[in-house]
Amino acid sequence: MNKIYFIIPVYKVEKYLKRCVDSVINQTYKNVHIVLVDDGSPDKCGEICDQYAKEHDNITVIHKENGGLSDARNKGLLYVRENADKDDYLTFLDSDDFVHREFSKILTELMEDNNCNISQCGYEKGNRDEFSSEDISKNISVTDSETALLQYRIKSQSCAKVYKVHTFHDIMFTPGVYNEDEFVTYRAVFNAKKVVFTDQNLYYYYQHDTSIMDNIAKRLKNNPRRHDFLKAYEERIGFFEKENLPLQVMKTKEKICTDIILRYCEQMYLKKDERDEDCTNGTYIKIYKENYKQMIKRPNMPIKRKLMYIAFRMVPYSAVVMGRIFTLRK
Repeated sequence: MNKIYFIIPVYKVEKYLKRCVDSVINQTYKNVHIVLVDDGSPDKCGEICDQYAKEHDNITVIHKENGGLSDARNKGLLYVRENADKDDYLTFLDSDDFVHREFSKILTELMEDNNCNISQCGYEKGNRDEFSSEDISKNISVTDSETALLQYRIKSQSCAKVYKVHTFHDIMFTPGVYNEDEFVTYRAVFNAKKVVFTDQNLYYYYQHDTSIMDNIAKRLKNNPRRHDFLKAYEERIGFFEKENLPLQVMKTKEKICTDIILRYCEQMYLKKDERDEDCTNGTYIKIYKENYKQMIKRPNMPIKRKLMYIAFRMVPYSAVVMGRIFTLRK
């Protein structure tokens, strides 16, 4: 039985940390190793991590100065690379989230049964301490990596997935950026060659309050990091241009357009004085039009999405309506 490494960055989550770690300790898959990366947390998280390590020989704690989520994940990745066998697994778990007790078992079995190097599960969002149901519907599908990246089922989040360790052999997270997963996940998927999906909800994204989307939208105003998502997509375009994959370039431009619609929609829900200036001065619309010309020609685009993109191109305010019809946030 190959080992699965859980990389868990820890910072200011004293209230949620035990729930997170216990969800991994209680996995039905028994060859689990937990890497807790204390990112200089100022509360008692470091002490809690150390206590867990004393009680469980499959828990490693790394203490470091605060450097942010990407830097903490990178420290965990370095540990895994130094200690894992080539056929072992790794996964990322945020320390205020938790996983289903069958998370490791189901996702590793799907990988082995289908000869895949990444598996992705469904997830639940909310502020509960447990999954809302024991839904066992699976709806399993397998696809090659290039097709997966052209479709809509693959999620940009690095969490809610299990990876063979070798898919991250040449990948590190970019420190100090927003949208850090957009810089990374597509490369791991590309390295994987084959991906297996299940709709079963095995990961729980914990949301601290019901206004989290408003908080994200308000955080963008005058924020110097608000264009990081564009930098991630520029890197992605360069990557696929080098690989001579024009359809992947078109798909990336579509992702830019989708994110612009999403941001515009969320900004328009805010009061005028709370909106990001990119929304009020036309920058979003300009970026959209620059990428629209190529991405709208992408073959096999679902008709509903094409109509959504055309409508936004003609009447940007349509995003406020479309945001209530389409699930845009990944």
